[in-house]
Amino acid sequence: MMHMRTYPALLGAAGILFLAGCGPNVSAAQGVPTDRQGVGTCHYFRTTEDIYDSDIAPPVPCDQLHRTETFQLVTVEGPLADSPRRPEPEQLDEYMKGRCSTEVLREYLGAGPRDSLVFGIWSKYPTSKEWAAGVRTVRCDASPPVRDKETGPMVDFPLRDVMLREESAAVRVCERRDESVTCDQPHDREEVNAWLSLDAGPYPKDVQTPATRMCQPFVREFLARSKAPGLVIKAKTPTKKEWAEGNRTVRCGVGPADPDATITGTLSSFAEG
Repeated sequence: MMHMRTYPALLGAAGILFLAGCGPNVSAAQGVPTDRQGVGTCHYFRTTEDIYDSDIAPPVPCDQLHRTETFQLVTVEGPLADSPRRPEPEQLDEYMKGRCSTEVLREYLGAGPRDSLVFGIWSKYPTSKEWAAGVRTVRCDASPPVRDKETGPMVDFPLRDVMLREESAAVRVCERRDESVTCDQPHDREEVNAWLSLDAGPYPKDVQTPATRMCQPFVREFLARSKAPGLVIKAKTPTKKEWAEGNRTVRCGVGPADPDATITGTLSSFAEG
């Protein structure tokens, strides 16, 4: 889970610009107050700068292209709330640390314990004018992983309970030949939310065997009712160099046994059509 106000990019694309000529025609001049943009509203941003700033542009329907969805509202309280002028963004960022809850987001998305998530979290603050009028509501928005580096984070379906649906493949974490992709694209490994630690000691001659054994119950839980054939556990293990630097982390995953095979879609048995 990425930290709020850090631009999320599953595919590692730096400096992504949203295309000015695409998407709904929304205008901040037709403002909708921050405290009226509740949980479940969806939002389209035309530039990277917009996603950092206050946002009173009208929400868009969640079955149309959008970049974020509001999953939680937080009320600023305490000494910071007493300021007649809106505090600096850095002060608000500090206050909001941990308040846009990853646990609330997981529940909103319908994520199970083995669902791996790569979502951005953004805090959308009241405008200076709203703050002066007494508004202290902060919007917590989630943005999905990047499927296309040219357009940035973008989906055309609601994120509420998305992990329980087949279309969750578009926001799940997979790999093809060690390159990160979303699971709606051809891939040979799907990430399972289980990061484990091998015992200390010398670098094992066979690091995969203990890693696979450790991952087995977590992959089994992820697959649960799945009857997909020919699957194997694909654990990501530290290299010998990483081991020497103190890294003992194992990341669990699953994919086809055939090293040349790829699949499209999620293997999670809880994502039903």
